[in-house]
Amino acid sequence: MNDDDPKKKISDNPSTEEMKKLLPGLQALSSASGLLGSLGFKSDKLTGFKEKVDDMMKQADILDLPDRFNAAFGERGWIAVGGAMSVDVMKEALELYENGKADEAEDVLVEWFTEDHIKLFAILRARRFHEAELRDDQLEEALRLYLEERYMAAVPLILIACDGFASDVAPVSPFEKDADLSCFDSITGHDTSLPALIKLITKGVRKSRDDEIDIPLRHGILHGRSLGYANKKVCAKAWLLMMALVDWAIDKSSEEERRREYEEKQSRTLADDLRSFSKTQADKRVIDAFKPYEKAGPFEEPLVPDGPEMAVTEFLSGWKAKNYGKMGTVAVNLVNKPANKMAGELRLMAEYVELLDYEISSIRYSNVARCDVHIWARAKTLTKEVEGEFMLMLARYNEEGNVAMPGDDGHWTVQQNCIYNIMNKKFA
Repeated sequence: MNDDDPKKKISDNPSTEEMKKLLPGLQALSSASGLLGSLGFKSDKLTGFKEKVDDMMKQADILDLPDRFNAAFGERGWIAVGGAMSVDVMKEALELYENGKADEAEDVLVEWFTEDHIKLFAILRARRFHEAELRDDQLEEALRLYLEERYMAAVPLILIACDGFASDVAPVSPFEKDADLSCFDSITGHDTSLPALIKLITKGVRKSRDDEIDIPLRHGILHGRSLGYANKKVCAKAWLLMMALVDWAIDKSSEEERRREYEEKQSRTLADDLRSFSKTQADKRVIDAFKPYEKAGPFEEPLVPDGPEMAVTEFLSGWKAKNYGKMGTVAVNLVNKPANKMAGELRLMAEYVELLDYEISSIRYSNVARCDVHIWARAKTLTKEVEGEFMLMLARYNEEGNVAMPGDDGHWTVQQNCIYNIMNKKFA
């Protein structure tokens, strides 16, 4: 399907499609507590990690929410707008609708249109696009009329503001026949959202009528033919139109950049995919074949560059010499803090624990990305001198701060909590 395929759903948008592809990985992460535990994460951290993954899974559950919402409420003048409308409100409305309570569902949607929401999504976000400063005054006046429940005056004023705003942001007014409102990777620009809403509200009205309406029929209201529009529901839907136009303008302003980024991602070749698959399989074979083993000290130079022996030696020798910059080069730094910041943090941690002497007793290679190091150490705190066997944990990370797989470029790092273990005399 191409971008303009009317059968394509909002959930088929590139940004949503990426989230879909993540789902198998998220499901795998949710059940990965055994591996994470073997890498030294404590149970409370594992719980927090699992909660975050579960939260992401819940977010994934709303991927088709805009499609479902538009299918249920589109003909009633409600649409999904990417940068507005609460997800919880949309869910509540859908639940009522699916239980046969469509009118109650619309009441829920109407009540979302509060002063704060209108100011944020229909007025404040529109300011960057105004070609005439009085457009802001026009919208503020419409909001005052809405809050005073003077819908007969508010609705036409909102529709007039929508017309002017649309002409400012689009080369051809969206209210013109066959105007192009498509927008790449946009919820609001999808055929079932703003284009469908404008098609609905621009239906022709040939005769003047008094009967109450619940759609802000633009031609009928502005041409004085549809007179039964003075109610809160029509006014809320008029505000929704304004919000949708603002959201469309925002999406349109970044459309080319988003399209370029997408095309760059799509330019990956089959060979790239095969290489990635091959690497994953090779990593898996190494992980499956790995068997824990242990090396006994002493560890004499020359040490293997970027090996765990080198990392723990650099950390301990730096600590003993109070060279916190040296310690920082091999300390865990998952967010790539600058070297001076890492040195400062380690200085604060080790300020009251002076490492007097140490000896590396043994290194146990627990898995492909973890080593447990037993050391003998003598240290001096503010109140006492401590001596004994302690354990340090090393983990291998890549540049992105993720656990390095066998085929990744990675470096061994020392967990800084060993400083506190020695301070508080927590022996191995």
